[in-house]
Amino acid sequence: MTTVKARDYYPITGRSSTGGTFDRIPVEELKADHPYQWTLFVLGFAWINGTPIPFPGVVQPPLKTSLSLMEIGGIHGRPYREWAGDRRTHDEALADFSGVDKKDTNPSPSRFGVSSHAAITFPSWHRPYVMLIEQAIGDYAENVAQQIENSNAGEVGLWVKASKELRFPCVLVLHRYWDWADPKVEKEGFPSLFYDNELTVTATGHKTVTVPNPLSFFNFPYIPEDFKDTTRNGVTAHFSVWPKTYRHAADSATPVGSNIADLQTTLKQQAEDLRTKVGMLFSFPDGGESSIIYDQFSNTRNESRQEDDNTTVGSLEGVHNSIHGAIGGNGHMGNPDYAGFDPFFYFHHSNVDRIISLWEWCYTSYWMNNGYTVEGVDYSWNQQYGTYAQAYNEKLEEDGEFGRLVPWRHPDGSYWTNKETRFLTPDAFPKYYSYKEFLGVKVDKPAANLQQQQEARARIAKFYSVDPQTSAQNTTTLAHVPVPGVGEVDLPSDFQSIKGFRLFIILARLPEHAFGRSYNFQVFYKGNNLIGNITVFAREDDSPCKACALRRESASLVRGVISIPPRIVHEIIVNSGIDRTKNTMDITTGLVTKALSGKLLDLSGKVLASAQGGEEVAAVPASHAVSKRVQPVEITLLSSAIAQHANDKNQPVHFFDWNAHKGLFPVRRPDYLLF
Repeated sequence: MTTVKARDYYPITGRSSTGGTFDRIPVEELKADHPYQWTLFVLGFAWINGTPIPFPGVVQPPLKTSLSLMEIGGIHGRPYREWAGDRRTHDEALADFSGVDKKDTNPSPSRFGVSSHAAITFPSWHRPYVMLIEQAIGDYAENVAQQIENSNAGEVGLWVKASKELRFPCVLVLHRYWDWADPKVEKEGFPSLFYDNELTVTATGHKTVTVPNPLSFFNFPYIPEDFKDTTRNGVTAHFSVWPKTYRHAADSATPVGSNIADLQTTLKQQAEDLRTKVGMLFSFPDGGESSIIYDQFSNTRNESRQEDDNTTVGSLEGVHNSIHGAIGGNGHMGNPDYAGFDPFFYFHHSNVDRIISLWEWCYTSYWMNNGYTVEGVDYSWNQQYGTYAQAYNEKLEEDGEFGRLVPWRHPDGSYWTNKETRFLTPDAFPKYYSYKEFLGVKVDKPAANLQQQQEARARIAKFYSVDPQTSAQNTTTLAHVPVPGVGEVDLPSDFQSIKGFRLFIILARLPEHAFGRSYNFQVFYKGNNLIGNITVFAREDDSPCKACALRRESASLVRGVISIPPRIVHEIIVNSGIDRTKNTMDITTGLVTKALSGKLLDLSGKVLASAQGGEEVAAVPASHAVSKRVQPVEITLLSSAIAQHANDKNQPVHFFDWNAHKGLFPVRRPDYLLF
């Protein structure tokens, strides 16, 4: 048998050759304050794009096929073929073959990364992905920096040092990360450096020059044969002919360009909801079951969730999905098969990784482990997972054979495992990057004690506008909403409930493949005032992704949450004219559901179906109602009481007494009108 030599695959080591761990600097700070790093980064991104930018005295190094964005982007979806940087050995391929496994016998094989969505491995699989592009650009930067210093004696010590410190940047608004959930996004929107035609960089002699912007789009060197146009609900994404990546593209084979105005409108409308979604991720309690909490945090499927569990604060993957939809629209970022080709994809996942790192720091004891326990019974993770390396329904573990993260290899040829992606555990694998301190948290330096973690969680939640104490002070009209009193529930020591205040949340369970592509569920107040959004990030009906095919056949569901801002609940109650001294929970929930409406929308913005909330809405004629196949399985109004520490306001709040109330759209009648 033949084997593949080590040089034939590309191991993911991070920036291991640079002699230390350095921060992923916010991109606008990189541009403003680190001119040499910024220049090397822009040159490096252009290089992997296959469009190198000439630079005086620099001979462009050859670009390995495995490091081109054409190959790196394809890892996430199409074209459905093995990444050139993996190069499985004959033995590996032989051991993986099964004559009764569809992924081996069907004409189209499944693809790496497919089941890293709606799976507990979502955070861990994507971490080495960003490390791959960081490593490729960093190695290029070192090569180019050395050439520049060799031919410019006066600049020795500037470029090489910058190249060693360079890490893949985050995204920034002014002094903070951009961080799509930053409060400033609501006003400032999407940074222009991601769509301007040109960028300014520093040349030798401290001169500045303008160069083509490699971050605005990717020109395909060729169109793979399995790139297909997708037409759903009268809107087409022309992937088979589009020569470059687009965001919010028009339904045209030759669009003028990305529709940035639509992108900005969409992103700004969702900004408050995105912010709250991130803040809620830091509201998980202490002392929970490790695996179950991690499952709820990590992904939209929540395999371990029990039917009678009403606790719902959302998932990281849910926030991630909304950004794909908001930035992509009817373009590449909005479709899992093509998203990896948009340069912004990697900035997006760098920010996802930053949130993972903050969450790990705050909740070090929560992790996927090798399964979960319910009522004394142990269960394995058993996601539907069909790839080159894993068969359907194969169990997922943190380490070992069932913990492998294909196609990410170590230098010895073994694959990374879930456990090795962690930051703060003794067996974590070195990664050579960190993030700037954020609200007192340095993610590569563990907390000294639980109190530090708790106080950091409180600061982070408040930064992202999850601040029930302030909301309670500003919504005194809720004073008659029932909240359990002292002795009625078990609260943590020294905690007391906030009188008369409840947080209201909408839980939606949506069919993953209802419309044959990604789509949005949105809730509105007073007609067109967007309350929140849930994006279902799904592949096409005809995608060869085998895990996706299984999920279609089993009508798999995606969970998402929308928090109703307390000020909106306040306004609904005030405007109702009720005698608030006689308010009850039933009255409040009836008023809230009646005031809201819902829409299902294509990512292009086309309304697919809509419904008005409340019990009094007239039934929809059967001839106008959508089929049950596409209707949400559940849209429920939930609420939670809030407790705060009696003496220490730096402690995070405690969510308790979760209750499921009315369905937002009662199931006694067809709910959704077709448009």
